[in-house]
This record gives sequence, structure tokens and C-alpha cells, in this order.
Amino acid sequence: MAKTRYHPILETFSDALISEILLNLPHLKTMRTQYYLTIIIISACISQYKSQEKIQGLADTIIFEKILLDGDTAFIDQSTQEILTKREYRMLAETVEPSYIEPLLEDFWDTMQVNPYKSVALQYPFLLTFQDTIYHPPIDGRMVVTSRFGRRRRGPHRGIDIDLEIGDSVRTVLGGQVRFVGYSRGHGKTVVVRHDNDLETVYAHLSEYKVKTNEFVERGQVLGLGGITGNARGSHLHLEIRHKGVCINPEYLFNFYNPHIFADSLWVTEGLTNPLRHSSYRKGSYEVLTSRELADGYDARAEKIYVVRQGDTLWGIARKNGMRVSDLVQMNKNKVSATSTLRIGQHLVISP
Repeated sequence: MAKTRYHPILETFSDALISEILLNLPHLKTMRTQYYLTIIIISACISQYKSQEKIQGLADTIIFEKILLDGDTAFIDQSTQEILTKREYRMLAETVEPSYIEPLLEDFWDTMQVNPYKSVALQYPFLLTFQDTIYHPPIDGRMVVTSRFGRRRRGPHRGIDIDLEIGDSVRTVLGGQVRFVGYSRGHGKTVVVRHDNDLETVYAHLSEYKVKTNEFVERGQVLGLGGITGNARGSHLHLEIRHKGVCINPEYLFNFYNPHIFADSLWVTEGLTNPLRHSSYRKGSYEVLTSRELADGYDARAEKIYVVRQGDTLWGIARKNGMRVSDLVQMNKNKVSATSTLRIGQHLVISP
């Protein structure tokens, strides 16, 4: 005979309390509250009669999508289309065993936010490994890059923009599991996929989702449709490559013209994650760092130096190199300030 599994929620719900709730269901304020309390109680009761091998609580079938409603975060039940406020969702998540709402937060698996790694401090350089050097292009047809990882006049750009039409298919570059599906300020409708090597890819400005949170996806599978949601100037895909929440220059890892990964093992330095050291207006050239020895000292080797000539100004040097004056000052903060007088022959770092 199979051993009976008792749901942990029964430890907090006595028979008397369950009876009291059932008697008062008709008097609760909203039908929505009645609906979710009923699910909680039924889930707890059903689990008494299910074996440990076969048990599947009713609440397991509830799938929520994070949305933005009137400027505030909300959650929609995909089966009933009922909408919960953030507070109501948190109350439900705290009442029901967490695994009945979403996977437990192991290794920062968080389906509520794009970047759950805000408390993590990465050590540089770090190593990324791939099973092979094949990836699937994120869009169908020829990829046209309209903006790169790097500085641009309205601020740092932490991904790569690829031209598309509204409604075009957007595909995952590698196989993995969908961690986040929802609306993110700036990025609009967004999907985040985590891959086997702990790399995460972010697909932003979508018009429609084709996957759900926690779903496993194969390389090249459609995640959604291209769009113009969020802070987008024209329809395009904004693609970010992240490791532990840190964005990496996508063109260091992926060839977007002859689609392949540059190597199955790649070391990443701090400079390859800092958009201020790159220009979003032109394609950079990068050394493939396949060993720790190559990675050590790479950032210093990759620096480009500008020698100040007669008549140069900070504004003129910044404009000539696709930078803002504030970027130039920040990269040379021990040498110049916004009001400094330049010296002929002075060396300024202007990034790769």
C-alpha cells in the first residue's frame, strides 16, 4: 500500500479552521477571494488521499503571468484571466506551499524579476563554457545590427539591437528554461531564458509571448513576436547576454554575420562587461580569450589611447570617438575633469 503524504499546509489549517472558512465563504468580500481560498483548501484536502508518487495538488495547475496594469505590477491567472494585485499575489504565495506557485528560489531562480542577482559580486575574469559552437539566430533571415553594446549619447547600451518587423518570430539562441515572462520597464514585454552554463539571454520589446515561465525550450524555438513595447524607437529586438546578472558584450561571444560562437570556452574580463569601454556606433574587434593567461591583462592591452593635439577640446575628442564628455571624464577621472585644460601630448583613454 502506498504511503499517505500529508500536505504541509495541514499543519497550519485545523479541521475546525477549514470548517469555519467554508461556512464563511459566501460572506467574503469578493468572488476572487472565495475562488483562491477554495483552491487552497481543496489542494490541502486532496493531498491527504494521494500517494507521494502520484500527488499533484490542484494549485500546481495555476500559472500566473506578470503584467503591468495602470503602471503597477499585477498578475493574471492564465486559466481564468482573473487579475491579482501584487499584494494579493504575495498573500497567496505565502499561504500556499511555494512550490505550488512557482519553483523554489534555488540558485536565484526568480520568475518575478529580470535580474535576481543584484546582491551578487562577480569575480573577474570568469569562464563560460558551451557544449558546442552552434547557436540559432534570434530572428529569421539576415541579421541587421542597428545598435551595439556600448556608449551612446543617451546612456550606456547593455545589449545589441537587431532590426525586425512587428510580428516577426523571435527565437532562443540556445536551449534552456524560461525564467521570466513579463513586462519590464524600459524593455517592455520581455522573456529571459537560462541556459545550462548559467548564461541568461534577454529578449526585449516583444509584442506577444509564445512561452510560459518554467517552460523548457529547444535551441531555435519561438519565444515571442517582435514588437515596439517599452522604450523602443522603432521595431527591433533588444538582445542581452548575461552571466549572474552582468551583461556581456554579445559580439565578443557570438558572430552575428556568420552565426557561430567564437569558442566553446571563453574567458570574460571586466572590460568586456563595461559598456563605457565600447562604442555602440561601430563594430569592435576582440581577442578570443580561450585561456586564463590570455584573459589576465587583456583590458589593459585593449585600451586605446588618444594623444592630445593642438586645438583639441574634451568635447571635440568625445564627439570624434562617439562618446559623451562625461564618459571621457569617467574613463580618465585621475587625469581630467570637465573643466580641465588639456595639454598637448597628454594621453587619454578612449576605450576599445
